[in-house]
Amino acid sequence: MKVAKFGLLLPALLPLLAGVQSCTLGVPGGTYQVDTFAFVPTKPAKPATEPQPSVWIDTNLKLSSLSGGTLTSSLPCSVKVDYTDNSETIEAAVFTSVKVTYDDAVVEPAVKTLKLPLRIKAREYEAVNSVSGGKIVHGTVWHISGEIPKLITRDQPLRIEIKGYFAKKDGEQIPIAIDQHFDIRREKGEKPAVEVLQD
Repeated sequence: MKVAKFGLLLPALLPLLAGVQSCTLGVPGGTYQVDTFAFVPTKPAKPATEPQPSVWIDTNLKLSSLSGGTLTSSLPCSVKVDYTDNSETIEAAVFTSVKVTYDDAVVEPAVKTLKLPLRIKAREYEAVNSVSGGKIVHGTVWHISGEIPKLITRDQPLRIEIKGYFAKKDGEQIPIAIDQHFDIRREKGEKPAVEVLQD
């Protein structure tokens, strides 16, 4: 199973798994009518001298059942933001400017409804790792994870530009400058359930 693709499909699976108390493992049966789109970075983000969060676009993947049916994407889409702070010094990510421009030069009107600055706080999570000898090591990781909801209203190639800063606990600000172009990838047709669920 490809981890990246499973991560995108997981939100579609969770509502279906919520009511499942027990199941028998086996090869999934049935087929799916697939009608999805995905925003794919056209090239890696430019290397930055300062730490920068990663951005991706959630296309609201929805799976109708675990045994066949439909797999669909839908608008509007949210922009997701993630960053792991191994230094444990960053308090929050603050976005002061957000712009979405489609390849036909139309600027996304939903941007005007954003209340800026947008602040996403860092949260502490427990990390569990195993080392040689079977010893388990517990540690903590500070992670910034959030979204800019319902920002994308067209399933067309686009560019996202975000400016702001990381606010450190000592008051220092580290500039954030994201400039990422996304192409659109579509999939439509019929697929066996085993292929959909393993993707």
